[in-house]
Amino acid sequence: MIGARPSSRLRLRRRDQRGVALIMVLAAIMTMTVLVTDISFGARVRSLTSVHSRQQTQAYYLASSGISIYRLILMANAQIARQPMLKSAMESMGIPSGDALWKMIPFINTGLLRMLLVADGGDVEDADAEAFKQSGQVSEAVADESRAEGGHFNNRNFLDFEGDFSVTVRGEDCRVGVNQLATRDPATPVQNTVAGQQIAGLMSGEANDQWLRDRNLDKWDLISNLADWVDTDDIVASGKGSYEDDFYNRSDSPYLSKNAKFDTQSEIQLVEGWQDEVYARFGDQISIYGGGKIDINCADDAGLRGICLGNITGCNDDMASRFVQAFHEAELTTAFTSGAVFVQWCEANGFTVSNPKLASMITTKNTYFTLTSTGLVGDASARITAVVDQSTDNGKILYWKVD
Repeated sequence: MIGARPSSRLRLRRRDQRGVALIMVLAAIMTMTVLVTDISFGARVRSLTSVHSRQQTQAYYLASSGISIYRLILMANAQIARQPMLKSAMESMGIPSGDALWKMIPFINTGLLRMLLVADGGDVEDADAEAFKQSGQVSEAVADESRAEGGHFNNRNFLDFEGDFSVTVRGEDCRVGVNQLATRDPATPVQNTVAGQQIAGLMSGEANDQWLRDRNLDKWDLISNLADWVDTDDIVASGKGSYEDDFYNRSDSPYLSKNAKFDTQSEIQLVEGWQDEVYARFGDQISIYGGGKIDINCADDAGLRGICLGNITGCNDDMASRFVQAFHEAELTTAFTSGAVFVQWCEANGFTVSNPKLASMITTKNTYFTLTSTGLVGDASARITAVVDQSTDNGKILYWKVD
């Protein structure tokens, strides 16, 4: 019995060693598992990041392509206006030639292009055409057909790519050009300027008057503040005789009025009184671009109401509503080819013009355009906003923003 004790202790020691070894093996397996999982996860993240980065780049270039394609339409639009025979023929049909093309094509997207491309080959089913009308999306069959080989570039179709883009256009001369206040003679009250009168019209009407009263705001003070921001003197345009930078000097982070034209639309929100609610209500109806005249053929209802309220004798909210309705009815048969023609229509339809400058405030041609193009690839998207000055044949990009 005495001789068995060492053997028993040895067996216990071996069992202890086997337990330690098992723990070490389990620890090693757990470490390797964590390590492999981490490596696998990291590789997956890098792969997804790479895919998303590729898709993001593709989405950007699709959006850029949308801008380029629509610029071709704007170039063609300008060429139409320079062809006397074509211009005369279009205007005889009641179509103002200066802006005919872009108004006929207010947007372009890949769905429309794919449908047109396939329809040209005569392979569009009635069901596909109806579905496109309802949703604006093409079926997989149409999309595949539009990507088929035998196309335009080295046996590839123009639309043989992954993703989609959509681009819309807005004529900036359809809105009031606020930068025209910069040309005001300091001796001329802002109330006597064309731009001032146009903005006042937009801010008029019973609903707007009540909205301004509820906030203790005066529309002419707000318009004068815009003029003070862009004019070159230091005296307030309202004629109240104070220093135009007084408000800005009292702010928590003092700054000075710019005394130069607005460079971006959002800059308007730096002007006294034009932050938050005021900008949200009126900011979209004015533009920092444009030649100072409103294109009567693309003015929205708010712009038309503003024209009535600011330039037609006795115009109130009820008359403004009748004016807008009558104008839309007249659009179907009347070609507004100049400001004089528009004034003649007003007088002929019982809307007496009180402002002798009204004809000079109206145009039928846009020079500045905002293009908004969105590219989509997989889960990635990119949006480009560009402003184009189309006063020359090729046009010039004035603003480019990527979101």
